[in-house]
Amino acid sequence: MSNSEKKLPPRFAKSPEELVFYTDTDQSDYPIYMLPSLEIKMKKRPEDVERYATFHLKTVEVKSFYDGKDYLYRGLPALLGGREGNKVKDLNDYVRAYPQLPLQTIFNVAADIKCTVYVREMQLNYEVYKGDYEELLSEAAATVLAVILEPPYADKFENQRFAITYSTLKRLLSKLPPDITTLIQKIAYVDKKVGSRSGAWPFIKIKFCLPSPELSNAFEAVKKWLQGVEEVQVQALVPEAEEGEVEAQAPVQIQVPEVKPKELEVELEVPTTPTAVQPQLQVQVAVPPKPSLVKVYLLSMRLPSKYLVQRVEVNENVEVRRWEGERATIASRLEGIRRACYAKVERVFAHVEDFGTWIAVTDEAVDEAKKVSDFIKSELLKVKIDQVKKVDLDAYSVKAIPIYLEPEDARELLNAAIQHLSADVEELESKIAEAEKEQKKEALKRLESTLKYKQELLNAFKRFLQTLT
Repeated sequence: MSNSEKKLPPRFAKSPEELVFYTDTDQSDYPIYMLPSLEIKMKKRPEDVERYATFHLKTVEVKSFYDGKDYLYRGLPALLGGREGNKVKDLNDYVRAYPQLPLQTIFNVAADIKCTVYVREMQLNYEVYKGDYEELLSEAAATVLAVILEPPYADKFENQRFAITYSTLKRLLSKLPPDITTLIQKIAYVDKKVGSRSGAWPFIKIKFCLPSPELSNAFEAVKKWLQGVEEVQVQALVPEAEEGEVEAQAPVQIQVPEVKPKELEVELEVPTTPTAVQPQLQVQVAVPPKPSLVKVYLLSMRLPSKYLVQRVEVNENVEVRRWEGERATIASRLEGIRRACYAKVERVFAHVEDFGTWIAVTDEAVDEAKKVSDFIKSELLKVKIDQVKKVDLDAYSVKAIPIYLEPEDARELLNAAIQHLSADVEELESKIAEAEKEQKKEALKRLESTLKYKQELLNAFKRFLQTLT
């Protein structure tokens, strides 16, 4: 991701996976600063911030690569570089090395849509500091497996290459199974390389991020240190939880005093004369009432995941996670529960990526969150996790937490939510048109159902925003 930070919205790393995802692997030996809000800033040291941490990316080592073509390095392969690592002749080597990733499915769909596949396996080495390199906390690594897909556009002009690449990404997501699509759409994007004569070569990049346990521990330690001085901490959904990590920690409930119109008593002294003492005059001036605070709901959600029952092995400094036998069966059930919970939550809450949180605007959110929480407990009773690991099942729940915002802040948050919901509706309409064209009846029915509740949720947010204007 080589775009200038000024052109990007604020980026928040709420998990070590997100920190690795936002790391620019085309460069090395530069700092990534993390603020108490978990916003990250590349290279430029934050100003007017008392406390922050530094993740210094020391090196990026290409451990292996797959070029997809046997001829001499030309076009995109030459621009990708990375040939200092070991060349892998067979994509199955990656499938075997990373069984926890849906690589085979991606490779199959890529072949179906006639994409050339390249892979870069990299190790990122970090130094983690408190403050501006004030105290070294840890030296830790992460693995990035970048799956790169090149659409068949080699004979096209540069502007046509981008159009083909973006449409190919949409086709890829539509052809993947729904559960894999949910994962891939968060870590796939269109990137580009620029050649001296051939112009820009856009491509689809799927960036799988696997932080080491050391990096995960250092990240959590930094996170606690950063937020330990905050008077109010509001933490939101993380994209993937391991070993029961909180996906959306409950925000600290803010005690908001009741706002009432007040009267200001002003005592004005009347000038006195030598012969008489004048009484003091009390004047009561009414102060306009402060605008009412706006109540919205944040989502607190902790879901079980397949990582509860994983087995972790280290093979040549590469962390491999395995699910075999009964663990594989339980892991599949747990992922099914997660997907079902997301589907239920999305009917009432809107994910506002810019703010790193999920919000709702109606009291219905409280009841719906409780229903999802009850659903989790009832389903977990059917999954015999205790056969492979002892887990506190009561730790998993979903809750709607009311918070109160200033009207200006509420409008900003609601506008961002409406923007994201509108984009979702537009994308669904496009997918429906494509499904109608290709006569995919089952997909069409599912997409139309999703569009209906997304549109209803969008209208609810718009109506709520109108009440604030």
